[in-house]
Amino acid sequence: MTTSNTGSESENLSRIKEILFGEDLQSIDQKFKSFKDENSVIHESLKKELESRLENIEKLLDEKAKEVDEVHEKSAEVQKNINKDIKQEIVKITLEVKNEKQKFEENLNTKINDLSSLISNLESSLNIAISDLKKDHSKAISIIDENKVSKVDLADFLIDLGEKLKK
Repeated sequence: MTTSNTGSESENLSRIKEILFGEDLQSIDQKFKSFKDENSVIHESLKKELESRLENIEKLLDEKAKEVDEVHEKSAEVQKNINKDIKQEIVKITLEVKNEKQKFEENLNTKINDLSSLISNLESSLNIAISDLKKDHSKAISIIDENKVSKVDLADFLIDLGEKLKK
């Protein structure tokens, strides 16, 4: 019973609308339908344009990601080359330092040997000079003993001896 009631109510409403609006209702329905059709066409074109733009954006993002990957790979290669160059430079500098150290040690040893030789020569010369002075001293003492030299002569002799020692 309620279903037949509902059916008759909707029929009644339709009749009331027909009576009140009549042709206006049909024109409104047609305008609404044409509006719907126009909007669905625009909606579809906007949808296609949006999809196209999104695809373009995705392509651009892919291209930029590839470029970033390429730059990253090049950067890694450059870093490897730089590391290789730095290692070679370190080895080169290390060798130069070793060579310079060896030259310095050789030069130092040569100078030490030269100084040792000079010291030996000086020592030898001093020993000879001391020996000569001892001989001169002994001769002078023996002359003094033999001649019984005065104090003035002895003082002169000692002054001469001091002067010889200064030289």
